[in-house]
Amino acid sequence: MRQRMYRTLLVSVFLSICLSGIARSQQDPSAPKDSQDKDANSQQKSDAPANDAAPAPAPAGNILGTDSDMLQVRQMNGAKPLPSGRVSALQLGPIYLQSADFYQAFETIEASTLPNTLFQSISIFRADFVFDHAWRTSRFAVQYEPRLMITNGLVQTNTANLTATWETLYAVTPQLSIGLKNNFGYYSQQAQFEGLNLEGDLTTGTLVQAQFLDGPGHFLTDRSEVDVRYMLSPRNRIDVTPFFEYYSASGAQDLYVNESKSPGAQIGFSRLLSPTRMIGFGYTVEDTIFGNLLPRTLYQTEDVTYAQQVGLTWRYAMTGGVTRATTPIGPPEITGTGIFDLIKLFRDSKITLEYNRGQQVGLQIANGFAELYDAAYQRQLTPRTKLILAGGYYRQFMAATNTSGLFAGPSLTYQIADRWFLESVYTFKNQQNGGANFASGKLNYGSVGIRWVPGVHPVGFN
Repeated sequence: MRQRMYRTLLVSVFLSICLSGIARSQQDPSAPKDSQDKDANSQQKSDAPANDAAPAPAPAGNILGTDSDMLQVRQMNGAKPLPSGRVSALQLGPIYLQSADFYQAFETIEASTLPNTLFQSISIFRADFVFDHAWRTSRFAVQYEPRLMITNGLVQTNTANLTATWETLYAVTPQLSIGLKNNFGYYSQQAQFEGLNLEGDLTTGTLVQAQFLDGPGHFLTDRSEVDVRYMLSPRNRIDVTPFFEYYSASGAQDLYVNESKSPGAQIGFSRLLSPTRMIGFGYTVEDTIFGNLLPRTLYQTEDVTYAQQVGLTWRYAMTGGVTRATTPIGPPEITGTGIFDLIKLFRDSKITLEYNRGQQVGLQIANGFAELYDAAYQRQLTPRTKLILAGGYYRQFMAATNTSGLFAGPSLTYQIADRWFLESVYTFKNQQNGGANFASGKLNYGSVGIRWVPGVHPVGFN
């Protein structure tokens, strides 16, 4: 399995390098140095505040987005864009240390696969490294997270967790642009997700939920797409996006589904109602081929999206549609699908909400559907202390396993010095009917740790 992961990564990197070479040959060698410095300085300023609850500036441009949005890379463990330029005290050219931490965790596990309750003591050393190189209208970024774990005295290394993104943009005419993108992600352990609180970035409207189901084995995903964008007018836009998506997940038995391959395409029309409001109509077709047991499935979805930025303090988006799933056996399955995202900032707190109903919401590979409810409340208790309360619920339906799960728990972060943070987390999880990949059971998890973030200059520390 590890060989398959490396082959997939090598192919992704090879294609990225080849295509980026073509892109660079058709673009100016580099932007002027002073403009690069200005971009780096502006990016550092936008990422500097540590108090996420403080009101954010209004988004640049409008809520419909611009071509520059196509080159945006998201952080590996967060919702905010990955910063570029000079962003870390430990940086050598495009390579820098984003964070490093150590934490001690204790957990109890009650599972259908265990005869008795399992008690574990886990010490984890973790670091996040970034390679980020941008030129003109292209960008290549790799985020890598090696780990050293000591579980009940047994030393283990986990050096295969990474994400890689390559993007380039061609401005063919003032109205027509073409974006090429490849996103690759690999996690060698599905049970490694500690940060569960829903994260949201107001300026981009992005919400990111870490998966909270626990299971054995790895999870790999790779998506390549071509976004053809045409501006009919300053208010109206058409996007045509063919894509290919690959998932792979190992479980307890090779007999069960372990991969899926999905060629497809998205067609969308977006209209800017005002600088802060937009409406969109979309159609998506996706032909998914599964590794074992499950039949080939054709998904067709029609939906409507409405999004709005309300002042400087909150933003929401909602999508509603219908998906038809067709297989060679049996009648087609038809179900409603949709997404609702909300980010609301107050003077010293923030609320994020998400509802997601659709196909394959989560790590488990299935040809059914699932829905996710998720919420997080973040409050700045003092200039140095932040409290987060989070909870979520996940369930599958029209699927063979009908897996469900929930989690809830608080976390507390205290800034002890410039770039240094003390963190404590407690989480309760309960998951049921997991099939081969996810056992039924309960988890109580608590941890205390210290984190160093060399690229952060929080308020109150100069």
